[in-house]
Amino acid sequence: MSKQVRQDKRQVLPTNVRPTHYILTFTPDMVNFTFIGSEIVNININENTKSITLHVNEIEIKSAKLINLDLKTSQSFEATNIDYDTQKETATLTFPQEFSSGTTASLHIEYTGILNDKMVGFYRSSYEDKSGNTKYMVTTQFAATDARRAFPSWDEPAIKATFDITLIVPSDMTTLSNMNVVSETQLGDGKKEVKFNRTPLMSTYLVAFIVGDLGYIQAYTPGGRDDGEPISIRVYAPKGNEQYGEFALGVATQVLEYFIEVFGIPYPLPKCDMVAIPDFGFGAMENWGLITYRTAKILFDPKNSNITIKKIIAYTVSHELAHQWFGNLVTMEWWDHLWLNEGFATWVGNFAVDKFFPDWDIWSQFVTEEFQSALRLDSLSSSHPIEVPVNDSSEISQVFDDISYSKGASVIRMLSSFLGEKVFLSGVRRYLKIHAFGNASTDDLWQALATESGNDVAQFMTGWTRMVGYPVLTVKESTPETLVIRQCRFLSSGVINPDEDTTIWWVPLGVDLGPDTQCDIKSTVLTQKEITLKLPPRKSDFYQLNARETGVFRVNYTPERLYKLGQAVRLGLLDVNDRIGAIADAGALGTSGYGKTSDLLSFIKEFEEEDKYVVWREIASRLGNVLDVWFEQPTPIYQGLLAFNRGLTSRLVPKLGWEYSESDDYLTTSLRTLIINIAGRANDPDTVKEAYHRFNLFTKQNDESALHPNIRAVVFKIVLSHGGGDEEFEAILKVYRESKTADQKLDALYGLGFAQRDDLIHRALQFAISDEVKNQDMIHAFASLQSNPKSRRLLWNFVKDNWDLIHERYINFLSLFGNIIKQCINKFSSEDDIVDIEKFFSNRDCKGIERSLQQSVEKIRVNAVWLKRDSKDVEDWLKSNGFLQ
Repeated sequence: MSKQVRQDKRQVLPTNVRPTHYILTFTPDMVNFTFIGSEIVNININENTKSITLHVNEIEIKSAKLINLDLKTSQSFEATNIDYDTQKETATLTFPQEFSSGTTASLHIEYTGILNDKMVGFYRSSYEDKSGNTKYMVTTQFAATDARRAFPSWDEPAIKATFDITLIVPSDMTTLSNMNVVSETQLGDGKKEVKFNRTPLMSTYLVAFIVGDLGYIQAYTPGGRDDGEPISIRVYAPKGNEQYGEFALGVATQVLEYFIEVFGIPYPLPKCDMVAIPDFGFGAMENWGLITYRTAKILFDPKNSNITIKKIIAYTVSHELAHQWFGNLVTMEWWDHLWLNEGFATWVGNFAVDKFFPDWDIWSQFVTEEFQSALRLDSLSSSHPIEVPVNDSSEISQVFDDISYSKGASVIRMLSSFLGEKVFLSGVRRYLKIHAFGNASTDDLWQALATESGNDVAQFMTGWTRMVGYPVLTVKESTPETLVIRQCRFLSSGVINPDEDTTIWWVPLGVDLGPDTQCDIKSTVLTQKEITLKLPPRKSDFYQLNARETGVFRVNYTPERLYKLGQAVRLGLLDVNDRIGAIADAGALGTSGYGKTSDLLSFIKEFEEEDKYVVWREIASRLGNVLDVWFEQPTPIYQGLLAFNRGLTSRLVPKLGWEYSESDDYLTTSLRTLIINIAGRANDPDTVKEAYHRFNLFTKQNDESALHPNIRAVVFKIVLSHGGGDEEFEAILKVYRESKTADQKLDALYGLGFAQRDDLIHRALQFAISDEVKNQDMIHAFASLQSNPKSRRLLWNFVKDNWDLIHERYINFLSLFGNIIKQCINKFSSEDDIVDIEKFFSNRDCKGIERSLQQSVEKIRVNAVWLKRDSKDVEDWLKSNGFLQ
């Protein structure tokens, strides 16, 4: 589909006028949760017109007038009609006189709005202070299309303008916006007027302002601005919690300075504020100069936080700082190109974390997390291209997913590996400099990279961004030295219709023949449906494709070759990333029918001596997937799978122990937690006994040392999964209520979902939708209730019974709503479940979550077919390997 055709279908504003500058004044009422707004917008008249259409949502315009700025004497014209279109979220202002093309005017609007509790637009967020009192702050979330809830605007990313922002607020409140404060005037009656400096040219979705009782900590970069001045970096939080921002502040100071060097462009603002928001739908939002975060993504308590929070914070801060250039300085021209923002920020966020935390092995974690998440979603027929046509605002939320973020980042990683990191970053710098303060498309990035590399990047990358899916390479050995490699689209269903298999991808094969063989085929690229590849002479018959897992594809080896790769694992011939990739491919191929589930189980048996956290993450993921799909199979079968899991971890639990030391590195700490979690799920008696012992010391004797923060969530899960009753449930609930930071609360909330008694499951369900649980956190409660086989069906029935409440709560935050739906249903494995789900949604409003529903139903269908096909295969394997009597 051509670019022009896509634009013709977009629901965009008329081009008769365009804004150049906004002067905005807001007066929030933090008692009645309303606000008064006043704006003056300087506009260019591009066509003779009597009307102006702009975006408005849940705003009531009180008056509007237009002043012709080209006349010597000011003459204003009041709007004679204001026509709202709630479906398109617009208001059309009609004036008594036509304004001529080529002139300029100022549009003056007075209006009112609401400070909603939906986490969108200009909204309120509540929290408890140190004394237990409920307090409120007001904040903004405008991406993707919610600036229109705060001020009438041209709310499209390509319609950039500058902004002067003023807030009239209580005198004792901290007031923040994108730019620094230029004046603060006391008005009397406990109010003050705060004016901010003019912003650079920017999109409406990046405008931000916050009012609250906030404290902060501060640091400076040595330089980094055009004028050589240092950049102020602050972390804000509700007063009393700001000290937990120390880790994030340290990361931000280093990363901001590093990105100035990497991108070759000074940071264009005088400051960068980062704010912890108690109620926040996304993980974070890259508002220019005023980045907002969920509290769990920025605040770290050294005494009580899990070490994984450090990685989450370091990555999230790096991701959002990358956006200050890639997204804010240069913005996608339309939401079709969202991946330019999110895919690149995901890649470069990991790039920065690897720079400053090399011992975390971040790229291996990327392979088992981001990369595999992308391939799982993109193996569905209901997936979408990286560049996906977006026409209506309701469609935008559905592309904030693993395709735009994780597949986008994986494609960039593949391209960077092929071109070389130095050349790739040179192309990025060229792209940013050419399009600074403007908008760009994917083609613009390819052009910049082509200029720097000398390669026709668009020719071989367009298929990756504009076509859905990715290939599986089937490898046949016609002779020991001759490989026949054929590509076709990989679908987890294993069923490919001819019209779904028309793409021929550009695939860098990444052939590895082992450390002792020098060859010239490592850079071989597959550019056709099938090739014959001649291997050079070598000492052994070892080979593998997609070395280090930089290519976005799966490899389907013969069973004999997979067996040999298992032997290579034992001999230490496979790199960490290669081991992750081999396990992941075996799992995906078993699901789809290219291979068998028994092949996966046999292959994993070869990892009995494995001691790397990142490899165990993939093992846990694949075995967990089997357990989830087999959860309603006969008890002996399910118990046999648990026995296999126990056998794998029996050596490691006693070796790693339960004690955490200050000297433990990140990966050792993470491995210990993961292995105990696997062993606990597998009903390992010693693990369950130790978990109970430590839980009782922690809850009954207040011995905090008995349950290190790294293991608390796992122990809560084990205890409730293995006989925990009212006493244990109440103890975990008490931890939730008394925890001071968001990540500690989430650990307890997650644990509550593993209750086994129906009455306790219902308590956990009711608690999940209670006022005690933040709206953005309900998904965490539902995630554990779905992971718990005992509560999986009760959760879905609960959602059906409470649909109206859930729909009302999340209909304004569609990306979160869609993820909640997925969490509730996509682990089922029966055609009966599909019938039930489709019947339930047949007469309900599904606008904005259609793709999530399609993907969930397809996933269930894949599970059902997989289970039917391989249930006997798994039973036979368990018998032959001694796990089933």
